[in-house]
Amino acid sequence: MDENILKHDMSDVSVYRQWLKWSHEYLTILLKTPYAPEIGVFLQSGWIAWMHTDFQDPDWKDLVQGYRHPTKWELTHLFPEYKGGFFCTTFMLESRLFLPWITNRLRNKGVKFVQRKVQSLDELSLDYDVIINCTGVGAHGLVGDTKVFPSRGQVMRVKAPWVKHWMLLEGKHPYIPGIPYVAGGSTATLIGGIRQDGRWDLHNDPRDTKTIWNGVTAAFPALKDAVVLEEKTGLRPMREEIRLEREEKKDPLSGRTVQVIHNYGHGANGITWSLGCAKEVALMVKQLLPEKSVKSRL
Repeated sequence: MDENILKHDMSDVSVYRQWLKWSHEYLTILLKTPYAPEIGVFLQSGWIAWMHTDFQDPDWKDLVQGYRHPTKWELTHLFPEYKGGFFCTTFMLESRLFLPWITNRLRNKGVKFVQRKVQSLDELSLDYDVIINCTGVGAHGLVGDTKVFPSRGQVMRVKAPWVKHWMLLEGKHPYIPGIPYVAGGSTATLIGGIRQDGRWDLHNDPRDTKTIWNGVTAAFPALKDAVVLEEKTGLRPMREEIRLEREEKKDPLSGRTVQVIHNYGHGANGITWSLGCAKEVALMVKQLLPEKSVKSRL
């Protein structure tokens, strides 16, 4: 099988920063629409607190609002024993609301959705001119990318309308188990978290439920009486670096050439990267398909 791969230089931090910038710009547009609450887009302030002392400011700190280090009072009273971290205001995007909205928007523009099981991209090579592979952790089996692996996560949605900030705690703490986090949502508060690399199962594990609850309530005692609404489990598509690149493939039987754009491996930050990476993919498709080629199929 002949292959020709066009890659981004993923060692260039500016590439990642551009994708984040595009995501930020699109969310800014959505935030100012009258339907922002319906699609789960809003701003929220919060903290990340670390146990280690070698923390460095992230490259994207200028993209968020009000970035600063936690005050002495915050570390003493909100995050005792933690060594540092940061505070900022950033976007929240509730995928359970946003994904149905964006799906309907695409349908209204004439996009067709077909649900089927595919064992190989070769199955699609005769029907499409461009294939965009956004299969997440499924790329491990679909295209044989062994660099992709699952990191299982489990979360709970609870009724706690008094939570107005997001908070994420990282590192081994003397008496707080796990890596607890909370994030206020439009109708419920999300609490976690579990990070289990290499685990593929998707059932809610009562042992993890206990870990989440013990960790979150130890860190944030006000949540002890919160009513649990639901639990969910998912797999983060972990990879050393995002794979966003173009590959030219030939169908093994017909010899027909098809263009594949891979876009997966976003780890625990898929929502954060998604909009910016989508724009990158759109620009790549635009280069592949001249506007005069009205018969091209995606």
